[in-house]
Amino acid sequence: MVALSGGYSRRAYITFLAGSRDYVKGVVGLAKGLRTVKSLYPLVVAILPDVPEHHRLQLRNQGCIVREIEPIHPPDNQVQFAMAYYVLNYSKLRIGEFEEYRKMVYLDANIQVFDNIDHLFDMPDGYFYAVMDCF
Repeated sequence: MVALSGGYSRRAYITFLAGSRDYVKGVVGLAKGLRTVKSLYPLVVAILPDVPEHHRLQLRNQGCIVREIEPIHPPDNQVQFAMAYYVLNYSKLRIGEFEEYRKMVYLDANIQVFDNIDHLFDMPDGYFYAVMDCF
């Protein structure tokens, strides 16, 4: 992998992890999949403070860059319809603060990569690419 000063190294796959449950296994599987297909880019795992140290160590041992982020809570006067679940979703917006990366590809932690997808970083700049959530 190239140092962060180069153009290619300013690219990263990003995923998200919260809590102490078994979701870490999905991230480990994702990291292994990216390695298996010989991806050129690192997997950065944005984690909330509640991720236990042994999970963080497990991710680092898989070659992941572990980056703790602060949760985003709804404003105090807007909690009537807010649930704890939304804190997880809103907190993912912190990924936009990772200014050391010029291009990021967000991957849910529960997916598996079977082919190299590094070509996604070659898509034209200035757009937000995503797949449809509903079919």
